[in-house]
Amino acid sequence: MKYLVIHTSLLMCLFLNSCASQPVNAQDSKPEFKVTAKNADDAIAILDEDSQTVIDIHSDFGIGSASFELVSGSMPDTLLLRLHLKGLEDFQLISSQATVAASLSSGQVFNLISQRVVETNAEYSILSIHPLWLNIEIVSENRKIPLEEGYFEITLPREFIRNAGNSFEVKWIDFYR
Repeated sequence: MKYLVIHTSLLMCLFLNSCASQPVNAQDSKPEFKVTAKNADDAIAILDEDSQTVIDIHSDFGIGSASFELVSGSMPDTLLLRLHLKGLEDFQLISSQATVAASLSSGQVFNLISQRVVETNAEYSILSIHPLWLNIEIVSENRKIPLEEGYFEITLPREFIRNAGNSFEVKWIDFYR
């Protein structure tokens, strides 16, 4: 009888320990998005790379938009956007709460990034310390615009992801025509 109690206690401890070691969100699945692109020719893929969700957009025309609605899973903590464009004259990240807009100058030695937030009653410029600042990188051997190869990688701000709810939209223009 003594061994039965000890054996049962050990098994119960092992069971409880295995349950406790699972993260709270272990049951959550990867996020799945319903994607609606304005242009049928734009190719948009949702990728999982190094535990990050990556939205990969190829837009041959260079002007477009896409909306994203989370249909299952949870909104990721980190969300990267890759825009395969020649330039980035205008970019907008839109939710029901706010719009973050960015512009990357072209034709200059140094690519200057200007960003602003558009809210219901106000529009204002922001700096890199602002919680809605978009981290924009040029991923290419030759960082000269127009890009011959490579892409613009934009890290969506955590503040934006938290406040966006289950949907957001992106708009892009490579060059004003």
